[in-house]
Amino acid sequence: MQQNVDKKPKLSMSEIRGITLVLIGLGTLVYYYSWWISEDQLTSPLLVIGLLFALIYGICQILGSWLLYLATHRRSYRASTAPQNFTVDVFVTSCGEKPELIEKSLRAAVNLLGEHKTWLLDDLGDPVLEKMAHKLGAKYLNRPDSIDAKAGNVNSALANTNGEIIVIFDIDHIPHPKFLMRTIRHFADPSVGFIQVMPTFSNNADSWVAQAAAETSLDFYNPTSKGMDALRSVTKMGTNSLVRRTALMSIGGYQPGLAEDLATSLKLHAEGWESVYVAEPLAPGLVPGDLTSWFTQQLKWSYGVFRILFTDFFSLFGKFNWGQRLSYTVRTTKYLLGLVTSIHIVLTIIFLLSESHIGKASFENYLIHLIPLAFADSAIRMLALRRWHYPRVESFHQRRAVALVYGTWPVYTLAFLMSLFRIPLRFRPTPKGQESINAIWLMPQIIAFCLLAYGLAFSLIDIDQPKYWFTLLFASIQAVIHLTFLWYSISSLNIRLKLDRAKSRQDIRHGFLNADSSGISHQRFSD
Repeated sequence: MQQNVDKKPKLSMSEIRGITLVLIGLGTLVYYYSWWISEDQLTSPLLVIGLLFALIYGICQILGSWLLYLATHRRSYRASTAPQNFTVDVFVTSCGEKPELIEKSLRAAVNLLGEHKTWLLDDLGDPVLEKMAHKLGAKYLNRPDSIDAKAGNVNSALANTNGEIIVIFDIDHIPHPKFLMRTIRHFADPSVGFIQVMPTFSNNADSWVAQAAAETSLDFYNPTSKGMDALRSVTKMGTNSLVRRTALMSIGGYQPGLAEDLATSLKLHAEGWESVYVAEPLAPGLVPGDLTSWFTQQLKWSYGVFRILFTDFFSLFGKFNWGQRLSYTVRTTKYLLGLVTSIHIVLTIIFLLSESHIGKASFENYLIHLIPLAFADSAIRMLALRRWHYPRVESFHQRRAVALVYGTWPVYTLAFLMSLFRIPLRFRPTPKGQESINAIWLMPQIIAFCLLAYGLAFSLIDIDQPKYWFTLLFASIQAVIHLTFLWYSISSLNIRLKLDRAKSRQDIRHGFLNADSSGISHQRFSD
């Protein structure tokens, strides 16, 4: 008699490729760390600190991301197909944005299919917006102060509404009519506290910054978040999210801060609530279209995330399961990339200009151990994005994204230092539309490029000095990325200035025409 034996599912080819690449990556990671413990490298206190930082970043950010990519293979859909009868409040939050932008978002929220109430949460109390809300069929709420920014705005609205499910949209996101139909059913599981819908963007073609900013999000919103979802630990991203009212009340409401959404999901998971990720583009929004908007957003986000890393994350760590610990470790260390970049830029410049052959040889050996890890990490991330992306995502080259993120290293470093030393940062909404950039924001990148270029020329021209080719290669790559960032930035600035001048000339011409027209009419009337 033949017995039935449960067979383990076979690994797919994509899983085998992923596991193979990660194993190769682990080898390069071990090879990288071997530099730190060989040849008496740890005799200096600075190198001991460097090793600790390298361990933190390598394990938390690099290895952690690889593990999340592998977890995507175990992601499954858990939604109920039964109709749900939850009462729903849709919150559209505003804080001084343009009325036409608010109207577009509010109209889409009102027109969502399914029973719901739409509320415009106006943090500035504009009577024009109140009339607009009533005209569109939405309800209007404002509050007497602006304490705690978005979190305070949402908490004030919670006290004046009673829906079982709260849906939150930022003002620049336009939900699809079927948004509720594709998401609400996940709340059939009473353990689900919140649902996060994939953020996508509709203004990619507006500028190189918009294109690059959209590309920077592809990894996190696709393979990384899907891996988090497989571990039941996806995090809130602010807009396009749904949360159970009882879940919010169990943690005392929305958590304040510059990364209020991340702080809120931390508390929800620590309280035992589960999360779901809906990887569909159901509410496209606007990505920053200029450097001022991008830098403002990234400074605010990175500062808020660092504050959470230094405070709430460690205090709540013991309440998380291992999947949540992995996911939040990756999420809260993401912006350390800026500090890593700035350290390598400074070291490269120092050793290019240094006359110490021992120091140059040591840095050369360090790069020999680092470069294989960099290539392995790039290959793994590229494979993950190609395998786990939404079908409409077609951009994989990422050159703009690399230039933009790399060029943002001064912002991330500043945010880290401000957060570490508890220097407060005032909340400022991300500007919508084109903003002119203050040249001071580009000075660190310009100085770094000039010093790298000078160091390269100095090293190549001095024929009496031995050539450290890996150092020269590393410096050349950094210089090219800086140049790419500055070229894009200055080109877009020139285009913006030309458009502004053209608009000014057009306004002047219209002014003369109106004046002439007004004068003629007045003369005829007098006659």
